[in-house]
Amino acid sequence: MSADKKPGRFSTLEAIRKPQTTPEPEPDLTPALKARTTDDDKPEPFSSHLKPGTKRRLKQAAAREGRKQFEALEQAIVEYLNKYHPDIRE
Repeated sequence: MSADKKPGRFSTLEAIRKPQTTPEPEPDLTPALKARTTDDDKPEPFSSHLKPGTKRRLKQAAAREGRKQFEALEQAIVEYLNKYHPDIRE
């Protein structure tokens, strides 16, 4: 009288529940960003405005490089400060 057991309602989600075992490669960071990435120097929230076209280009460039937008912005800002305001230090 025993019939085949019907699969559970959420049994197809097993693949989603299991964590991926392959580590993601870390992006290459510039020396300025490597120096910044310490445990006690975490990124601080920052808000600004960009023209829509500039924002879109930033998003696409960061995606091409496999990094976050804030990382690309920080690199650009650090390079700007080092070039035009070398006397201002952290």
